[in-house]
Amino acid sequence: MSRRTWQRPLGAGGRDATRAQVVEAIDRTAPETKEELACTVGISEQYLSELLQELKAADVVRKGYVVDDSALYDNSRHISKLYGSNTSVAEIVSNEEIDDHGTEVLELLDRLESVTTRQYDAARAAFLGESVEHSAKTLESLTNERYSAVLAELKSYTLTTDWPGNRVAADLSTIATNLEIVGDRACFIADVADREGTDANGTVGERMADIFASGARINEYFSRILFDCDLAVHRQLRDEEETVHRDLDELFELVTAYDPDMYGHLVTVTRALERAIYYWVDAAELAVQIHSGLQPDHVEI
Repeated sequence: MSRRTWQRPLGAGGRDATRAQVVEAIDRTAPETKEELACTVGISEQYLSELLQELKAADVVRKGYVVDDSALYDNSRHISKLYGSNTSVAEIVSNEEIDDHGTEVLELLDRLESVTTRQYDAARAAFLGESVEHSAKTLESLTNERYSAVLAELKSYTLTTDWPGNRVAADLSTIATNLEIVGDRACFIADVADREGTDANGTVGERMADIFASGARINEYFSRILFDCDLAVHRQLRDEEETVHRDLDELFELVTAYDPDMYGHLVTVTRALERAIYYWVDAAELAVQIHSGLQPDHVEI
């Protein structure tokens, strides 16, 4: 999974801010000695020793100056307003105690997910020869607009949040990017279907319809994990992912029975579909980590 580096905001003070600087320095520079770490942070070794004792007691830092990612997320409750929530987006938005930026990020991500889902449905309809009110390409400008809005809010979120909150912001940025890529892959599938035409009849068409349906279910599971903190469905998502894996393998074997032109066309579409589903699964993995502090098994597609 990709991680973006988000700079720590200026102006923070106090012991808590210094502790955050220590963890940040360890995470970014991997110092070999206490002297090197103290110099990087700009504090005395004695003061550093006191802070390290607190961080080790909280299991945030292990021996050898290594940051424990699980504990890091666990201690980001006051930063990540998504963390540990078992409420829906609507309930979160109505909670006055929730930070304005956290609420706005959730709302914007929800809006982005809704339009990329419409693009995916439009791509499925294009391949299966069904009519659709708005094509995936027509919706692309709306996707780009909502994607830009998420990134702009995350930038503001980062500038007003102490590290390691920027770790959470980086994960949310990756989730937004994954959704934008899903929309992009949907446009590609629809373009290929319109340009080349498809034969959605017979066994191949049925298999493709099944894979599209599995992708839609994976997107639903991802949304429940991110917006509703329904971590229990992660197991169902993994089961669905295994089903998609098997269906794709069987489809590749099946299409070899066609002539080279038809085979190439189907490979192009199925590869784009495969990548769209991958980015939903990857986003779900990040959402699990944001909420639980635990990193699930990596995606398989």
